[in-house]
Amino acid sequence: MIRTAPSPLLPMPPLLITTSWDDGHPADLRIAELLDRHRLTGTFYIPRSIESGVMPVTRVRELAGRFEVGAHTLNHVFLADTDLQTAKSEIEGSKNWVEDVTGHPCPMFCPPAGRYCRDHLPIFESAGYLAIRSVEFMSLDRPRRRGGGLLEMPTTLQAFDQPPKAFVKNALKRRSPGNLWRYVAHGRAAGDWTVLAKRLLARARSIGGVFHLWGHSWEVEQTGGWGRLEQVLKLLGEVSAAANAPCLTNGELCRRARQGGDGDIIGNGDVGRHPERVVRSPS
Repeated sequence: MIRTAPSPLLPMPPLLITTSWDDGHPADLRIAELLDRHRLTGTFYIPRSIESGVMPVTRVRELAGRFEVGAHTLNHVFLADTDLQTAKSEIEGSKNWVEDVTGHPCPMFCPPAGRYCRDHLPIFESAGYLAIRSVEFMSLDRPRRRGGGLLEMPTTLQAFDQPPKAFVKNALKRRSPGNLWRYVAHGRAAGDWTVLAKRLLARARSIGGVFHLWGHSWEVEQTGGWGRLEQVLKLLGEVSAAANAPCLTNGELCRRARQGGDGDIIGNGDVGRHPERVVRSPS
């Protein structure tokens, strides 16, 4: 198992940008080209195998030379739907596989569909992960503590048009009034995910936090959404350059949060402006 070396304490800027892409589909290489074009970066969560197809190992290794590769189970197993021993094998095995293929440390793990149970938390930590990436809508939060030394990296928006009920259900499931309020205030009439992205990015610039765009390249391919995706990535690149808002991989962002101290592992301003107590449960 490859371990990361400690690095100096780094303060967290008011606004950070990150992106992540799931499933390791061959079209991820087109995502990588767009990120390069707009001077952005991101984390690609890649399983060893998946029914929709995964890029060859040589391409995974090539991608890892420019971007972060995170673990996504060995066989795209939904952890909440399997037994604990299988989950343990998938969690630990995927980290070892990524590190063997890429030659780089693998500090990040994304459960397929963002679904996991509390029983999986000690497995994530004992496997040596720094953080897990969730599937969340409308969050501008920085990484959160999930017990022990483990962090959870929330997401802001999927590069895909979701129906309104998906945003409401996601917020209620996580008992997150801040996310629900943000959808009502900024997203309810958006319709197009690119419109919502612009509104949320503007909100993030005004209150700080993390703007985290995620998605699946195969979904972009199926919906013919490459032009819309590039429009948003172009905007992210411009904001990153103009607003002193670094674009980091998920792992870089979580390391900065961990090394910057507890004060950097916090929620965003919208939650603080509402008196409801936010209690989040795993996906």
